[in-house]
Amino acid sequence: MSDQQIFAAIDLGSTKVCALVGQALEEDRFEIVGIGTASTHHGIRNGTIVDVQQTVAAIRKAVEIAGRKASHPLTHVVVGFAGGEIEGQDQRVMIALKDREVQESDIDRILQEARTMMGCAPSELLHTIPKGYRIDEQGGILNPIGMVGARLEAQVHVIRGSDMVLANLKRSVERAGLTVREGDLVLQPLASARAVLTEDDKELGVCVVDIGGGTTGMVLYQNGALSGVRVVPLGGAAMTKDLAAVLRISQADAERVKREVFATPGHSEPPAPEEEDAPAPSEEAMSAAGRRVQVREVVEARLEEILRKVKSDLDRLRQGAFLARGVVLTGGVAKMPNIVSFAEKIFEMPVSVGHPGERVQGLVDQTSGPEFASAVGLLYFARDQWSPAEVPVRELPIGETASPVPVKKEREGPPAGVRLWNWLREII
Repeated sequence: MSDQQIFAAIDLGSTKVCALVGQALEEDRFEIVGIGTASTHHGIRNGTIVDVQQTVAAIRKAVEIAGRKASHPLTHVVVGFAGGEIEGQDQRVMIALKDREVQESDIDRILQEARTMMGCAPSELLHTIPKGYRIDEQGGILNPIGMVGARLEAQVHVIRGSDMVLANLKRSVERAGLTVREGDLVLQPLASARAVLTEDDKELGVCVVDIGGGTTGMVLYQNGALSGVRVVPLGGAAMTKDLAAVLRISQADAERVKREVFATPGHSEPPAPEEEDAPAPSEEAMSAAGRRVQVREVVEARLEEILRKVKSDLDRLRQGAFLARGVVLTGGVAKMPNIVSFAEKIFEMPVSVGHPGERVQGLVDQTSGPEFASAVGLLYFARDQWSPAEVPVRELPIGETASPVPVKKEREGPPAGVRLWNWLREII
C-alpha cells in the first residue's frame, strides 16, 4: 500500500451541504478524490442554523457520500459558512525590536495584540490577516522576518462573527461525528477568493462576490492585501421565495421553474410571424413565453437588489480606487445566463465568472463550476493551517497513483460585456 495526505472540507450553504476531499499536489493544485452533497431541508437560513437536527443529518449524508468516494472516512474538517453578523476591522499594532531581526514570534505577538484590541470574546474571532508591515520608516513590507530595525508596525484586518452562530455551527459539525479545531471555521467569500484568484489579481485590485443560496459574500483585495469583507443576508433562495409568492406555487415548484427558465440563454418573448399571412403563435405558446418573461423579471429584480447592496458596500470600501481585475462572481447564482452583462451594468466595471477548475483535477466535472469555489478554497485553508500531525493519511492500493499534474494556466481575463440593447431584448 502507498499513502497520501488528504484534506477535507464542509461547505455549509443555506440550501445544501457540500463535503469535499482532496489531496494536495504541486503547483498549488488539488486532486479531488471525494465529493458529497445533501439538501439542508431548510435547516439553515441565510447562513445561520435554525434546525440543528436537519443540519446534522445533511452533514452526515454529505460526509458519508464523500468518504465513500474517497475510500476514506472523514474525521477532521474545515467548515465554510457566511451567516450571522460579520464584522471586519483594521487594527494598527507596533512592537519594539531594539535593532534586532524580526522573528516568527514577533509576528505571533502582533497578531495576538490585534485580536486583543478587538475587545471581544476569543470564540468570536474568525480570521486575523496581516495587510502590511512597516519597519521604522520603510513601509510596504509583505514579509518582515529576517529584517532589522528599531520598531515593527503592522496593519492587521481582524474578522469576527456572532458567538452564538459560531457555537451552533461547531456543535452541529461535532454532533455529526467530526472534529473542528481552532481556526477551522472559515468565511466562505475568503475561501472562494482563494480558489479563483491569483496573486496578480489581488495586486491589481479585484472584488469577489460569492452569491449563494441564503447569503452573498463580498471580499475586496487592493495592492495585494485584503481591504475588507461584507456579507449580505440575501441570495438565490430569496429569488425562489419571490417566485413562489408571485406565481402562487410552492417553493419547491418555484425552484424547479427558475432552473428551467434559466437553464439556457435565450429569448423570452413570443416568436413574431415573419410574414403577414404566417400563422400567429398559439395561445399556449404565448402563455408559456409570457410566463418565462414574468419569471425572469421577478428573479432579475431580486438579483439587481442584491448586487446594488454589494456595490454600495464595495464603493465605501474601495473609496474610488481603480480595480483592474473588476468583479469576479462565484456561487450557484453565478451560473445564470447573461449574468456577466447584467452585473457589468450595475458595477460599471469588468465582470467575470470565477471557476476553480484550473486549480483541481480528479473529479473535475463535479467540482469545476462557480458553485464549488468556496468548497475548493476551503481545502487550501486546511492545507495551510493543519500541522503535519493533523493531516489524515489515505491508503492507496499498490500501483495506484495520483494523476499527473497538468501545466498550470493563468485565469482568463473578464469576457467582453454584451451590449445593453441585446440584454434588454432578452428580458422584455
